[in-house]
Amino acid sequence: MNRGDRKLTELYSDFVRQRSEESRSNCKPFDSNNRRHIARLATRGVATVNELIAVLPQLPPKLKDFGIWWFQVTRPPSAEGTLLRMLHDDPPYRQSCAAALAMIGGRRSLREFLRIGRTQLASKSPDRNWLSAVIQGINLFGDPSPEAEEMLLTIFERTDLPGWIRGDAGDAIGCCGQLRDRRTSFFRRAWAAARNGIGDADIELKFWSMYVIMQLAHNDSLNRTRSNAIFAAALPQLREIAATDHRLAPGYWWPMSAEAEDVIAAIETGNSPENDAGHRWQGHHERGPMNREV
Repeated sequence: MNRGDRKLTELYSDFVRQRSEESRSNCKPFDSNNRRHIARLATRGVATVNELIAVLPQLPPKLKDFGIWWFQVTRPPSAEGTLLRMLHDDPPYRQSCAAALAMIGGRRSLREFLRIGRTQLASKSPDRNWLSAVIQGINLFGDPSPEAEEMLLTIFERTDLPGWIRGDAGDAIGCCGQLRDRRTSFFRRAWAAARNGIGDADIELKFWSMYVIMQLAHNDSLNRTRSNAIFAAALPQLREIAATDHRLAPGYWWPMSAEAEDVIAAIETGNSPENDAGHRWQGHHERGPMNREV
């Protein structure tokens, strides 16, 4: 049977069975809610993957959210066309569609992310919602091209963009392969942008700039004939943050000061501390606020 013709009930049962016993136990309310969504879809005559793809844009919000999430999990290539149309036609679902498209991993989607990104970056007033979706899509894509990594770096560098957009790009840059090679202009540009970013007033840009510096300083970088002495210029600012900035990091449970301590350690040793900020502050449930105004 074609996977698109399989019943959603069967596929979801397979999805649950493949998880660990602990996961099944912890996620019972989550799974029950999703099964209710599948039952509601069935009352609309939607029982298979292909039928869900066909009606997805017209579904009410909760069922639409479920359908997009389900495609993130199951990654059916046949959903790519519908999700690409929704990326353009349904702005409230732009982020989740970008995530689903990235998880599906079609090169057509990556090309569209790049086209949209170039258009927005060339605009006098880039659309923040679009740029956020582009970052999301590239960041989750399994094997982004050098061109896609270059776009993330360009967004990170752009001082006319909001700090949270640039911070999101910095988060994504940490996984870029070009970041590891100290011989490249990509490395030098990322270092320059991050060094400036730790001095910025915007907390999200400051936080993710510290993260980028930590990734740059790791000893898995190529061309290790250059020592981490090049990062000494950032140490005075990092030490000041470590001593004085005790605000919670945006979206996380540890303070900016703890993140700065980890970056300093990475510069001095070439590695993040084994007992990093996340572990040192484990048990603190409050998280720093995030600005996502678009």
